[in-house]
Amino acid sequence: MRSERLTVTGLLTGSLGLLCIYISLIDPFWFERMWMIVTFVLGILLLMRGFFIIFFLGVIKKMLPSFMKNYYKFSIPISMLMVFLAFMIVSTDYVGPQKDISSCESDDQIQVICDFINSEDIVITPDKKFLFMSQMGSIAPWGENESGYFAIMDLSNNKKIIPKITLEENTWGEETCSRKDDDEYGPHGIDLVERNDGRYQIGVISHHPKESVEMFELKKNDLSWEIIWRGCVNVPDKFYFNDLSLKKDGSFYASHMYKRDITMNEWFMIALLKNNSGNIVLWENSNFTEIEGSEGSSPNGLVLDEESNTLYISYNLDDKVTIFDLSNNSKINSYFIESPDNPYIKDNSIWLTSLNFQPNDAMDCITKVNCSLPFSIHELDKETFKLKNKYTFSKTVFGLPTVAVPINKTVYMGSFHADRLGSFKIN
Repeated sequence: MRSERLTVTGLLTGSLGLLCIYISLIDPFWFERMWMIVTFVLGILLLMRGFFIIFFLGVIKKMLPSFMKNYYKFSIPISMLMVFLAFMIVSTDYVGPQKDISSCESDDQIQVICDFINSEDIVITPDKKFLFMSQMGSIAPWGENESGYFAIMDLSNNKKIIPKITLEENTWGEETCSRKDDDEYGPHGIDLVERNDGRYQIGVISHHPKESVEMFELKKNDLSWEIIWRGCVNVPDKFYFNDLSLKKDGSFYASHMYKRDITMNEWFMIALLKNNSGNIVLWENSNFTEIEGSEGSSPNGLVLDEESNTLYISYNLDDKVTIFDLSNNSKINSYFIESPDNPYIKDNSIWLTSLNFQPNDAMDCITKVNCSLPFSIHELDKETFKLKNKYTFSKTVFGLPTVAVPINKTVYMGSFHADRLGSFKIN
């Protein structure tokens, strides 16, 4: 009130407004992102505020007494509006149109391979000629646990093959776990390792007809690969696993994401508040041990680098992937990425999928077979976690990716909610 002029204050305020406008307009499709729209509007308001401070200080002084007399009438609604905008930004991001991708057809960005259902996780067979994948059913909190199956794709012709499954004696699991010939599977995360004895072992997180970890031997036949059941591990009620990573001796690490009976509202609150909901668990010698220091918001995909004794862990609802040192149980590096899922190691790189939207954006995807929300694929340096390459997609013919597997110059993508695989070429 005592100031003759506030030019510097007005310039600083206006400059902050210009910065907000610049940040929001960097993306040509800024009007499809909630946070960019809010940032743009706030930038305009700050720019106007700076203009009024410089040129209409006298008018502001005349208005101030009335404002102070009715301070709470102004401040409470404005504060509530700011809280509402903050909630909208963390719960909603993509507000643009979604492409109708009900028809399984490729476009100029992504080549689709049809009739692969919910290929949540993928591994490459030892001969590098086939992809082995889970075809996941539904899990909580998006529905009741439902059965799925396994599929193999011949990379030479993209042909889908249903592998033969033979049940043998339980030698790789625990004695109390059993399976009948007609039992179904509910595959989720999978892993493949060459054991110390030279055989190839596949581990599978299964949610149907019970919570278990299923063990198979992957064996070559004349035309493709088949799997021989070699045992299973019963999962205690306190755990709800998402993914696993096998050791060469047959033991494994698994990611416990959250409690089994979680509701959609509870899941949504974890996504908003980033609360710790799970951790990493080691199974060896028929016992589960929780790994101290591995707690986080929905631990999801993980992969073990047995040589360096480190785990790469995706904390899906915490929007980060972490390098976890198993020698001292500490998180030694992390990388911000939206909703990361199954990490995949190729040479000196880690490949990750990212869902570039917020939880509220995907609610209508539950009723669709496919969803075209934006996503990106990140290639990170395995040691430094520096970004090597990033491939961004929006309004294309594939969506909700959970794993990206590079083979030569092609990256194959699986999804937890799609009736197709996706692939794209890289330089």
